[in-house]
Amino acid sequence: MAVRPRSPRGEGERLRATLLDVATEMLAEVNDIDRLSIRAVTARAGVSPSALYMHFADKDELVDAIKQRCFNALREWVADAGADAGDPRARLFAMGKAYLAFAREQPGWYAVCFQTRFGELREDNLPPARDTEDADALVFLDLMDAVGAVIEASEEELFEISTVIWTALHGRASLLQAMPVCPLPDEDRWLARLALVLIGPEPGGAGGL
Repeated sequence: MAVRPRSPRGEGERLRATLLDVATEMLAEVNDIDRLSIRAVTARAGVSPSALYMHFADKDELVDAIKQRCFNALREWVADAGADAGDPRARLFAMGKAYLAFAREQPGWYAVCFQTRFGELREDNLPPARDTEDADALVFLDLMDAVGAVIEASEEELFEISTVIWTALHGRASLLQAMPVCPLPDEDRWLARLALVLIGPEPGGAGGL
């Protein structure tokens, strides 16, 4: 019986990364998980289906890895924008702008994040655990931390405010993807209005972030 030669060091990681690159690109193109097949992914990557199963147990595991990658990209995009802000309110504003920019400039990756349910269905109404490794939860916790840096509130209040902010951002992003001609206020004014309602006016200012 022939023995398969051991892959050179690092080759397995490179192949996994290549498969993820290809699968992410294809999923962003077709915008439909049901249309993504293992055979199509491996064909474009130039390997056999069996090569993929060395790294992913099945299609569901592959899709979960893609979603983690896309949420991580969203998190990095938003964090980079917030890092350049001068104060907590400006940071929160920049994070909101960056979220909408990611949805607009990376529509395929953004759509992948929300195509199907991600992770296990939660049966409570509590914030994600701080020790989570789920990329979507980390995006939300970053938002909660940013809100908490602006206002003093209980954990429950920060959770509720942050869920409304994310819901609003996702709603605007999804609406513009589905209906590009939909009339909406200027993005900066819309964000300022959202902040005024949820965060309150800036001390000594006229409102907004």
